[in-house]
Amino acid sequence: MKIVRHLLLSAALMLSAFAQFKAEDEGGRIEIHDGEKMVFAYQHGPLKNPKGGEIFAASAFVHSLSTPSGFQLNDIQPDDHLHHLGVWWPWKLVEVRGKKHVTWEMQKKEGRHRSIKAKATLVEKDAVLIGAHNAVEISLDGSAYRQVIEEKVAMRFGRLEKSGYTLDVDIFQRPFKGEKVTIPRYRYSGFCWRGTPKWTGENSTMLTSGGHNRDNANHQEAKWCLVSGDACGGKATLLILSAAAMDGGQPERLRVWDSKMHYGNPFVNFNPVVKESFELKEENDAVTRRSYRLIMVDRQLSAEEAEGLWSEWAEANK
Repeated sequence: MKIVRHLLLSAALMLSAFAQFKAEDEGGRIEIHDGEKMVFAYQHGPLKNPKGGEIFAASAFVHSLSTPSGFQLNDIQPDDHLHHLGVWWPWKLVEVRGKKHVTWEMQKKEGRHRSIKAKATLVEKDAVLIGAHNAVEISLDGSAYRQVIEEKVAMRFGRLEKSGYTLDVDIFQRPFKGEKVTIPRYRYSGFCWRGTPKWTGENSTMLTSGGHNRDNANHQEAKWCLVSGDACGGKATLLILSAAAMDGGQPERLRVWDSKMHYGNPFVNFNPVVKESFELKEENDAVTRRSYRLIMVDRQLSAEEAEGLWSEWAEANK
């Protein structure tokens, strides 16, 4: 806790040294600029000129996401998975009226996760709030889509310390117009990050709150996942915190790639349906209400710092 308090105090003292955040909405993207650098973007319009054709003209995802130095932490449409989109959170499957529909791989034309609208609702010197309204849709014939889930998302992009940013993502889902919807169990589904292609198994490391690394973390419970790697002559880190374990809740499980998959390129998925399915209804918080904090810094964070940052976040959210 002392480490976290030190970071927060440092942040308070250093804010005056930063340029003011600016938010622009052009071409279907809400972009946040810190001085001359574009450090965040939320795609709410269809992706323009996507690899693989118009079927991949996705929306409702975060790309880019950078550290204060400008090191970009994520990737979009890598050749091995054209449906990977920076930071994104579709369900692998949704079940409606006894039939399962794939909404993760939009190229299957069974379903999709789509933005309806988004707006920067507050722009301050050191924080930008974004409200988004999204839809999960299914198709019975590969052409006509109908909405089955309504999604509201609140995002806050702000500063942590001299070398860090935070991104809070709060997701609320409910069935659309009384539809009965179940989120079936599957080994990957939910909140994801596809890491920069500059990081491999040779120049980056992964650590979880359970003490696991990239070779043994798959399907293990985790409150947080920390990935650090070489960047601009130094180190950079992305720390992902999950709120699922707060107030005695059940931690989500991870889907990660080991060091042999795709050269160890980082892929992290926080998944509440690894072990069981959940109907999308009020009492099932695991699927109706999900919250995450991403922390981006221009240095390597330790396990102690990561645990302290998660605990501080949990305390603030009581």
